[in-house]
Amino acid sequence: MNIKENLNKLKKNKIVFIFAPWLIYALYLILIAAPQYESASKLIIKSTDGGSSFDPTSLLGGSIAGVSGSNDSQVIEAYIQSNDMLQFLERSLHISEHYSSDMGDIFSRLSGNHTKLDFFEFYQQHVTVEVDSASSVISLSVRAFSPEFAQQINRAIIERAENFLNEINNNLAKSKMTFAQGEHQIVEDKLQKAKQDILAFQSEYNVLDPTAEGAVSQQIAFSMQSTLAQKRAELNTLETMMSPNASEVISLKRQISAIEEQMNEQRENLSKQTGQQSLSVTQQMAQYSNLQIQLQLAIQAFSSSLVSLENARVEAYQQLQHLVTIESPTLPDDNAYPKIVYNLVLFGVILLIVYGTVRIVIATIKEL
Repeated sequence: MNIKENLNKLKKNKIVFIFAPWLIYALYLILIAAPQYESASKLIIKSTDGGSSFDPTSLLGGSIAGVSGSNDSQVIEAYIQSNDMLQFLERSLHISEHYSSDMGDIFSRLSGNHTKLDFFEFYQQHVTVEVDSASSVISLSVRAFSPEFAQQINRAIIERAENFLNEINNNLAKSKMTFAQGEHQIVEDKLQKAKQDILAFQSEYNVLDPTAEGAVSQQIAFSMQSTLAQKRAELNTLETMMSPNASEVISLKRQISAIEEQMNEQRENLSKQTGQQSLSVTQQMAQYSNLQIQLQLAIQAFSSSLVSLENARVEAYQQLQHLVTIESPTLPDDNAYPKIVYNLVLFGVILLIVYGTVRIVIATIKEL
């Protein structure tokens, strides 16, 4: 019986049950709640667009700026909402003093004895970042208890996010260039070694080019042999026509003897050189040819390495990204929060839903 009486009283006081909390909340929003101002800005990440390999003809057309993918925008989004950004704002602007000041009411301001986790959650509630999946535009909104401070926080976040993006770009570019320069240095060292090997070979055997010198010596030998054969043929002809004591025959014999003596001297010099050196002429030519091949390969590798180094430099430039401000941080004219009408309507709907639920429970109990 007591239960039914209480239910009847609750039914009669339904207006008080709904209106009293709503009125209290309305008084709080109108008289007590501190105004919060929102500064908004829009950003986008842009990078130099180009091919992955160096093409000299592409320099004639210049570079084309392109918009980076949404993944880069999401990196900036995560960084803005990170604890690192919060610590930067605290060091530079001391935002905890503002958010815990008397400018905010007891329910909206940051507690004076807040923990690090409370401060971080409060920061994430007052700094919101959204990335448009289609355009990769980053929308940044910052709430504060004064319009000037909200704009100041927004600008500081943009500046720090841009520095963060530049640090990432510089580190990646330096890593790529350091690797490319290291590989190029290895190739350059090989080229210098190949040059030094040839110089050492030339100095050791006192030759510039064994192949060329061998060809010249062979050509001289063939020429002398041809001349000797020609002179001998002339001598045979003269001996059939003249006496052995004829001046022409004697002169020709002297020429033949001189040619033969010169050929013998050349053979002796060649034998002496071969005896003094550890390698024969043929072996010298083979070793020198191998050194020449190594030098040519080193030159080709050096040329390719120069192109690769230039490609790395161009790619590093093409992958540089910049945080471009589409819409500068706004200075709000009026407070965006609290939204009095919206909040009161929403709270009234919630009270009606709660009241309807209670009525259903009451009706169920009466049936029992």
